[in-house]
Amino acid sequence: MLTIYENVKGKRYKELIDFLSKHCNRFAFVENRQMMEIEEDRLAYIDNLISNIEVHLIERKTQREWETTKLRGNTAYVFYFQLNNATRQFLKEHSHSLFDWISPELPEDLIFYQNDKCILAGCSHEGFFVVDETLWKSFILS
Repeated sequence: MLTIYENVKGKRYKELIDFLSKHCNRFAFVENRQMMEIEEDRLAYIDNLISNIEVHLIERKTQREWETTKLRGNTAYVFYFQLNNATRQFLKEHSHSLFDWISPELPEDLIFYQNDKCILAGCSHEGFFVVDETLWKSFILS
């Protein structure tokens, strides 16, 4: 996996989402519980945000770690979705860059998978993402 410290913005962000949708079958984002002022209110906000793609939600898991983060003593909700035309449009309409996935406007740490293999994982608040090297080279050349 390569670590990239450059944001992917605008048209290139939309192209990246399209590219990932051809190479991945699911994605996830994170809601860190320690960042929630009132958990019920925040979860209601997220439920409203994802209302149009809720049918594509695979599961919501409580986790202490994911590809870019390990929490000490705290947990986060990780929402896993099918990556398909509807969710691809959601990702493109709700953000203009990979690092725009940051609280409070959006959930954080957008992650893309092909089955159980992580292809790309962002860490928006720290300004980096990790990506499969072969896939990234293909994207850069496209």
